[in-house]
Amino acid sequence: MRAVVLARICPDQLAEIIEIAEDGIVTVDARQEIVLFNRGAAKTFGYTPEEVVGKPLELLLPERFRPPHRGQVEGFAAAASAARLMGERREVYGRRKDGTEFPAEVSISKFGTGPAVLITAIVRDVTERKRFEAAQRELEHLRANAELANTRAKLDAVIRSAQDAIVILDADLRTTLFNPAAEQVFGCTAERAAGAHVAQFLPDGLPSDAVSPVPREAAGRRADGRTVPLEISSSRTEVGGEAVHTLILRDVTERKRAEQELRETAKQREQALAELRATTQQLWQAARLAGVGELAASIAHELNNPLGTVSLRVEGVLAKTPPDDPRRRALEVIDQEVERMAGLVANLLQFSRAGREQVSTVDVCEEVTKTIELVAHHLRKRQIRVESEFATGVPVIHADRQQLRQVFLNLFTNAADAMPRGGRLVPRVRTGELQGAVPAIVIEIADTGGGIPADLLSRVFEPFFTTKEEGKGTGLGLAICKRIVDQHHGRLEIESTVGTGTTVRVTLPLRPETNVKNLRHA
Repeated sequence: MRAVVLARICPDQLAEIIEIAEDGIVTVDARQEIVLFNRGAAKTFGYTPEEVVGKPLELLLPERFRPPHRGQVEGFAAAASAARLMGERREVYGRRKDGTEFPAEVSISKFGTGPAVLITAIVRDVTERKRFEAAQRELEHLRANAELANTRAKLDAVIRSAQDAIVILDADLRTTLFNPAAEQVFGCTAERAAGAHVAQFLPDGLPSDAVSPVPREAAGRRADGRTVPLEISSSRTEVGGEAVHTLILRDVTERKRAEQELRETAKQREQALAELRATTQQLWQAARLAGVGELAASIAHELNNPLGTVSLRVEGVLAKTPPDDPRRRALEVIDQEVERMAGLVANLLQFSRAGREQVSTVDVCEEVTKTIELVAHHLRKRQIRVESEFATGVPVIHADRQQLRQVFLNLFTNAADAMPRGGRLVPRVRTGELQGAVPAIVIEIADTGGGIPADLLSRVFEPFFTTKEEGKGTGLGLAICKRIVDQHHGRLEIESTVGTGTTVRVTLPLRPETNVKNLRHA
């Protein structure tokens, strides 16, 4: 029968490790009710897990220890630090199902805070150790009388039957006793260990506090050279005027493995929560964009028709208005605003739903040149100098010509807006590669504008985010560009330094299979 009842507390692998642990492992919640009771605990206390899970922890304590222990646990659970606390060890007395009491050594750990707090106690029955210590005291007390030999025999029997490794050292720290449990821990027979220095088994020597009944962690070394984690309790006595060191050691490999599993489980849980939060944010953003797309599609035709009428009327009036007429400036402002509104509607439509792709063979250098010609007047008006740098022998690609023109137009317009007092615009075209050594064309558009602050650079592709002044940008231009580049299985990158300028890099694949069948609708 499995001793681990609450599988919800830890993964199966961790449950198996806890299940085979020799130490008793008992976990209680904030109400001090038992939620985990492993096989070692069942062996120690005499209860089955089903008999204690959900019961108060006091069931396992002698009556006289219950009030002070309750206060100690409540104080530990309410500690300010939410971090996992290890190493809280103390000696207590436990109470078995049959009512008998036994001395125990408890290592306490805390997980979580508030109502979700879990307190785990690793319980070790130290009856044998207490018996050994009592026998050792008896030996010291009776060493001068006739019962000394009999007492030594009792002590030897306790040492040989003990589950913990027991090693006794002389004044020179050389082995004089090596019990069977020590042979298993260190993989060395008592005959080979006799007379060996303690450094052969404990590379760091005895702990600095050589006399301490409280276990400390140390690294042991087996006969085959492997390292084994240990807990060490030590004592020092005088026998015939000579110092004698007694070491009680326990292999804690399984416990260390369980602790590591607990840490990894906690880390995985945090990662899962972070991924859940990110997914929730993405779903919220997708829902928002879907709503915008539906709204844009429903009003596009309603807006385009009156905008077209207004535009035609304004053009007609402008054609009849002399350049020196004071009313002409107001008409030009109206014409510009109508054009801006029409561009906003077009951007919303493009962002909300992809059009039908028309893939053809495209000369990128030619398309960049033609796009520059479209915005030449805008660039000249802002005193922006264009310095094209096209590599020779640039091959053609398969792409949607109209969509690429829209990408280039948006990027040139953004560059011009970043240089209101003039500057240099450098379009470059060369060959390159995408990830996986895929042949590609690289188009770079560099400007000498004010640049983008580093803390905003990661957000420039977000829909509706813009670094422009209010009323001068919709925040859709770069989002549309990225969508088009992604549809062409390319990559869009931005590098920017405040005060120096910005470089936008578009990398598009050369592979002939990049055609309309492979383009993905956003």
